[in-house]
Amino acid sequence: MPQRVLGHAKYKAYRLLGVVTLSATGEHSNLNDKADFSQLPFLIYPPMWAFYEIKADISLPATVPFTYEETISFPKSAKSIRIQDADGFHDVPIAEVVVPDFDAAATTAEAGAQYCVFQWIGINPLMIAKCDAPVPAVYTRVFGPASHDDCKKYVKDNGGI
Repeated sequence: MPQRVLGHAKYKAYRLLGVVTLSATGEHSNLNDKADFSQLPFLIYPPMWAFYEIKADISLPATVPFTYEETISFPKSAKSIRIQDADGFHDVPIAEVVVPDFDAAATTAEAGAQYCVFQWIGINPLMIAKCDAPVPAVYTRVFGPASHDDCKKYVKDNGGI
């Protein structure tokens, strides 16, 4: 029957959208060892966790690096999580991950973006795109970089739509 023993590892924790991800990194002494986090049964707030290595009955000796992650429910007010392992207790700070506001970033990028006018080689259709945008090889740049309004004016003045 497999044995659960307190293990050795280095820990990191981060909170994203209210959920905490706890990770342990270290080395197993056997090829078939596994890692696990378990909440300790103490009735305290915030809860404490333990890191275990699960050792099989038949061992396959080999030093194997591991990284084990587990997503847990943890109070939002807590700034660190306490983990018990074979070396004692560790207070692991919880890093807050801030989700970027993509709509605001797109608006900001759009305001400062540089546009160019591209012309289809051999015929006149003009196209406005960001200067660093990938365009088909049949287009060549004829105007820019400039603001989007300047590009519209160029297209209008040069027979475009």
